[in-house]
Amino acid sequence: MRLLPLIFILMFAVLVAPVMAQDDLGQVEYVECWMELPEDIVEGQNVDCGYVYVPEDRSDPDSPTIALAFLVLYAPGDVVQPDPVVYLSGGPGGNAVADLEGWLDIPYLQDRNLVLFDQRGTGYSEPSLNCPEIDNGEDDATQACRDRLISEGVNLQAYNSAENAADVADLRIALGYDEWNLYGISYGTRLALTVMRDYPEGIRSVIIDSVYPPEVDAYAEYGQNTVEVFDAFFAGCASDPQCNEAYPDLGQVFGNLVEQLNAEPAEYEGLDPDTGERVDSTLSGDDLINRIFQIMYSSESIPFIPLVISQIAEGNYAALDDLESGGAMNATRLRQEEDEGDISDSEGMNFSVECQEELAFADEEVSVANVPAEPAWLYNNSVNFIQSTFADCQIWDVAPADPIEAEPVESDIPTLVAAGEFDPITPPKWAESAASYLPNSFYFLFPGGGHGVIDMNECSQGIMQEFLDDPTVEPDGSCIDEVGAPEWALP
Repeated sequence: MRLLPLIFILMFAVLVAPVMAQDDLGQVEYVECWMELPEDIVEGQNVDCGYVYVPEDRSDPDSPTIALAFLVLYAPGDVVQPDPVVYLSGGPGGNAVADLEGWLDIPYLQDRNLVLFDQRGTGYSEPSLNCPEIDNGEDDATQACRDRLISEGVNLQAYNSAENAADVADLRIALGYDEWNLYGISYGTRLALTVMRDYPEGIRSVIIDSVYPPEVDAYAEYGQNTVEVFDAFFAGCASDPQCNEAYPDLGQVFGNLVEQLNAEPAEYEGLDPDTGERVDSTLSGDDLINRIFQIMYSSESIPFIPLVISQIAEGNYAALDDLESGGAMNATRLRQEEDEGDISDSEGMNFSVECQEELAFADEEVSVANVPAEPAWLYNNSVNFIQSTFADCQIWDVAPADPIEAEPVESDIPTLVAAGEFDPITPPKWAESAASYLPNSFYFLFPGGGHGVIDMNECSQGIMQEFLDDPTVEPDGSCIDEVGAPEWALP
């Protein structure tokens, strides 16, 4: 499903992980960092990079060894707490290590080290389950990627949350931390919950932001959830007098645009997201839905969506490109070599996890039947997405996970649970569901927030800082009322 959050990343040159023997499992090998480091960050002083080696399949005593890439950003403060924060990225398949610059100067990291690691099959970790066939738009790309990975000896079944969680536990031990704090966003929340269930030792606290818990039937809910988030967004503008005056009947305007553009796609001079150059572009109604859906991931970009919709209605289609290329939407694509495609996310890891743990317990007919008939402009888009995802999983052909991967996680570990009001893919009700099984949890809903809200403003960062200082005491969330609704961009 659409669970690949936008990740801010840098260009890099790849170093191939050396092959290690079974005797080296769990050992740390420090290497030269893969990417260009930000100014004032010195390798070996502010940051270290390396690999930890783990089995690909822990159920197989003869399993090949795989390499997990990690980075430690050392806290700049004079007093450093012994328990770092380890970040679990989303996706499944998102890269974490290259996003170093986005973590600098974060208040709650001034006295704690940060550990970033690329989950198995992603980013700099080896092997990579990236699918350049998909990035390059090849025919039968999913099948071609699967065939290539199988021919390279990759065990697609071994790329799942259970093995991923074991990697997290091994990483803590390998780096020598007695305990640490888990911080997951999107799929990273499901991984965090899995670690809490399977390897609770050494976990001081957990932060789960934009929660994707195992107990939900994501595809059976997909159609209804998508309708609800668009409805909530349009209602949010309508409830604000200035936004409503500037953009009356915004939902109707958007629906009419989708229908018009599906009937006759617009040809216009757009913006290439990789090069920044103006290029000939086409915009259909379904393109518009998909792109606005992705923009809603970004809390920073949400207030500009009504303005952009109004500009598109006036024929300024490039306004959509401009919004995507600015602010929080501005991401440099992570690339290895030109023929290897974008590796900021790993499609193969996404397929392996989703197909084993989510679609294996879902029913395609039920998922399609649950898509609301209204609004009509959204119906086909949702159905096509569901059907294409099931088709990809049929091609990927991995066996279902243990049924425990579809059950809620119960844990007494102190947990901060966060959700965004306009999150398009992990709705607040999912965070509420996860929190209901975590008796020592504190739940916060952030108005106007998208996907990933802990860093959206000083209020949310302060809540996280309070929680890390003492995870047994509920943070003061009174600042949320002061932040209020989005400050909508007006003409």
